[in-house]
Amino acid sequence: MSQITWSKKFRNVFIPKIKEKLKKKNNFNVSATNGQLENLYNGLVRYGMISIERTKKDDFIKVLKEDWRTHKSKIHFKLDAPSCREFYELFKATFPENSMSVIDFFKRSDTVRREDGRLYKYSTVKDAKSRTPISKKSNELKDIFSNL
Repeated sequence: MSQITWSKKFRNVFIPKIKEKLKKKNNFNVSATNGQLENLYNGLVRYGMISIERTKKDDFIKVLKEDWRTHKSKIHFKLDAPSCREFYELFKATFPENSMSVIDFFKRSDTVRREDGRLYKYSTVKDAKSRTPISKKSNELKDIFSNL
């Protein structure tokens, strides 16, 4: 058993893979500039879709750009589940170079919250498009993202 676990292949292949996984950052890898994210934040504020008392501009940028474990920042949306899902889809389409998934955005990152501070239910957000194809804030969201 010890010959297998400490063989040359084990040291050269398996251990580097484990080290790489441990180094993996937990962030969205968003390719947007800080200016674009500031414009997005300002648009959300203009239409009253984000809680400005609980989410400052710096917190908004930190959540989308930095490792989730390095800060305590949260985004507090004033959106229902279908509108939040539409925000996610428009964001992903506007900034296609990212590693964002629905489950990471709403569940694993623990950085996106409702206005009352509770988490969005992942299953509700995931299935929102099939139940409500067009959200209440659809036109406003499209307007915000068209300016980016």
